Amino acid sequence: MKNKKVSRRRFVFSGGTAATAAALASLAGVAVQANPCFSAQRSKPNIIVILADDYGWGSAGCYGGPAELKTPHLDRLAREGRRFTNAYAPSSVCSPTRYGLITGRYDWRTRGDGGGVIGAAAPLQIETDRLTLASLCKGQGYRTAAFGKWHLGLQAGPGRTDWNKPLAPGPRAIGFDYFFGIAANAWNGPHTFIENETLLGRIPGEDIKVMENYSPTNYTKGIKEQYDTDLLMDEFTKKTKEWIAENSSEPFFVYYAATAVHKPHDYHPRFTGSPFDKYGNFIEELDWCVGQILDQLDSLNLADNTLVIFTSDNGGVIYQGDPEIKYAVDAGLAINGPLRGGKHSEFEGGFREPFLVRWPGRVPAGTVSDQVICLTDILATLARVLDVPLPNGNADDSFNAWRLFTEENPGLPIRDHVIMHAANGTYAIRMGDWKLIERKPPKQNELYNIKEDVAETNNLIDANADRAAQMQKILSEARDRGYTRPGAVK
Repeated sequence: MKNKKVSRRRFVFSGGTAATAAALASLAGVAVQANPCFSAQRSKPNIIVILADDYGWGSAGCYGGPAELKTPHLDRLAREGRRFTNAYAPSSVCSPTRYGLITGRYDWRTRGDGGGVIGAAAPLQIETDRLTLASLCKGQGYRTAAFGKWHLGLQAGPGRTDWNKPLAPGPRAIGFDYFFGIAANAWNGPHTFIENETLLGRIPGEDIKVMENYSPTNYTKGIKEQYDTDLLMDEFTKKTKEWIAENSSEPFFVYYAATAVHKPHDYHPRFTGSPFDKYGNFIEELDWCVGQILDQLDSLNLADNTLVIFTSDNGGVIYQGDPEIKYAVDAGLAINGPLRGGKHSEFEGGFREPFLVRWPGRVPAGTVSDQVICLTDILATLARVLDVPLPNGNADDSFNAWRLFTEENPGLPIRDHVIMHAANGTYAIRMGDWKLIERKPPKQNELYNIKEDVAETNNLIDANADRAAQMQKILSEARDRGYTRPGAVK
């Protein structure tokens, strides 16, 4: 099948890494004073971060997806903004990446080396005194909201979530004014929506009991009606649009966490006919939801002053035992493009993500950056946009990528390495064009030149032992030190 040809200007951009220390006022929602001269030059932008679920690097037209796969709204973001080709999730599985995105800190610094996804009934994973995307914006007078899949735990630990009690602490304890969504994956339960700290649709006098196996036959007792998984994305999008309209008179921050394209591949009945069957239909619903949010910005005349970021929590699933995945692949969809592996793995297909940025007039339209960036960098970048210094002991692994979003001319990288952590606990580190995968003895480490061998087929460690040893040293030091961002030292 022919792939779409997307013409773009290509640049490599640079940015600074230093950050100055500041008081922890913003952690409690107290405004940190910005530079008045900087603030006077422009109004604060609205900010929307859209996080897809299990969405592979090659699953959009602007990333070389087949022409038969319809992703016009993601393609629009690329056409009107900047497309990154080397953006990395810090983990190849869900919850650790979400932690890293929201806190600017590698998840394994808090949860250890296990690397796996948290349970659906796990307690809140983010420390309530830690700076987050939401508390950063809230401290600057923003209205803040999260919609969709949470999967970062609810209530205080230790122990499992008690669904019969208020679900606090949760999103509102870490800076969000409003939350509407679900606890974890669509199949996990409880199979009803959560609004703020409240489980909706409860039957008075009945206890909540969740059947928790990962299965489409799961159910929840004690609720009036289970949500329809076909309608989840539609409902999240409707709520997001309503909230934006209601809060558009002030700067706002929206975190939209899609359930697409994680299993179950259930989508609104209006999406039919993709040559890639259910998986393709779900991708097209995800794209439609992005389009609905963009259209809402247009209808409210907010697009020109809104920074929109689209990315994914990890790579796409390529397990051929799943008949829906197999059908899509056999029909010609390279879910992760030319990358090796997928979700859970230590290879590029598990970590490298689509990453699209749009802010009309600020981010040059129709451009492509090959610069390496990590999802943890969004926090430091937003701090730069808002002109807020990052406090010590926070955003430990977050680098200011604003220059990468905006500059016209090539420049130096903003970070000399990025660390990745697979679902099985395997670490990898990318430095320049090279990637080292750290294996536990007796297995030997692996070294790949990612620029020349994006599919990671040729292990070059024997011929580059010194380079591999240097990368191993930097990886070990970064783990021991507790941070990678200059200025993050406690």
